[in-house]
Amino acid sequence: MDARWTLIVTLVVITLAYSLRKRRTLPLPPGPRGLPIVGNILDLPATNNWLHFAKLSEVWGTRLKLRPGIRTNIRKGEILSLTVLGQTMIIVNFLGIAEDLLETHGANFSERPAMPMAGELMGFNNVLPLVQYGDRVKQERKLFHQLFGNSALIISQFGPLLTSEVHKFLQNVLDERENVLKLIERMTGAITLRIAYGYTIDPDSEQDAFLEMFNTSAMIFSRATAPGAFLVDIIPASEYSPSIDDCDSFQLNVWLVAGNIEPSFTARLLEEESHEEYLIKWAAFAIQGGGAETSAAQIKGFFRAMTLYPEVQAAAQKEIDTIVGTDRLPDISDRERLPYVDALCKEVLRYHVALPIGVPHRARADFMYEPDERAAPMLIPKDSLVIANIWKIAHDPAIYANPMVFDPA
Repeated sequence: MDARWTLIVTLVVITLAYSLRKRRTLPLPPGPRGLPIVGNILDLPATNNWLHFAKLSEVWGTRLKLRPGIRTNIRKGEILSLTVLGQTMIIVNFLGIAEDLLETHGANFSERPAMPMAGELMGFNNVLPLVQYGDRVKQERKLFHQLFGNSALIISQFGPLLTSEVHKFLQNVLDERENVLKLIERMTGAITLRIAYGYTIDPDSEQDAFLEMFNTSAMIFSRATAPGAFLVDIIPASEYSPSIDDCDSFQLNVWLVAGNIEPSFTARLLEEESHEEYLIKWAAFAIQGGGAETSAAQIKGFFRAMTLYPEVQAAAQKEIDTIVGTDRLPDISDRERLPYVDALCKEVLRYHVALPIGVPHRARADFMYEPDERAAPMLIPKDSLVIANIWKIAHDPAIYANPMVFDPA
């Protein structure tokens, strides 16, 4: 009996070893050597991880070439790998690789990782960025495309709304210059609440209850989805806490007043009666939660850039004075006649990235990343996380001559 068990164990060990060796015949993308057991856990800072990943890209990597059709060579550090407690993370620092993996081969990288902290523990498991790819995601994207896919329709439907909220903001800035950052958050929150729910915040209240709930939720979600921020996302077995927060508790409050004041995303879909209420609810939440905070961050970036680059501000103001005149404020219909201002707005998106690290994707199967015949292929293993370093991509010196300089030209 003992000899039989010894033989079985030996066969199992040999089989596992062979399987692992075969699976790892291809190397992972290059990266720093980790510690025993915990791997690269020290390479996952709790804050500013995009800067840390960008710094790693300057140290690690190799010179490879992408398959035919990709514009340029992979330079040092443009794709990295880290392994933390057995979880492989692929960090993408280059636009061409991000497009190749997440678009060209999107069928393999459209899944999302399980994120217990943000999902089950905090109640965000139904928020679109955490939903696994399937019919639910396709339906929700279709709803967004119906709303945002036609720029002319957007301007006609929401142009007056945008103008009214911007004018309120400008007047408030004149009255309360020291609170500009808070006023920016109030304006973007007011715009997205009206678009999503048809709800207008209380103009006489410094802290609208619904707006404060959404702002708090967006902040918590952002922190909860940071790669490596919580051990429970790496070791699901450590999940032991009860739910910390439940999005439904404040979703329902807004749901009760949605669509009662003016036309909105929610009101239109409820009137059509062609979609399930839960889908409408979470799609509306994505508009508010995803739109207000990111828009506020980029408008704050605009104010910062105008402070640091007064010559850019002067050039933009000159164009507005020349094209629009001084007897009215410009609005969105003037955009095509203001090429410099339009370029300035796009430069804000690049210069001050609102989401410097993308929400992780997950590989559905082993993927052999194939460079040309002069370089060895690399393995992106099944269930590895693929994380786009959007900040690094937007500050790539190979694309932008002076990436740290604000330059609309």
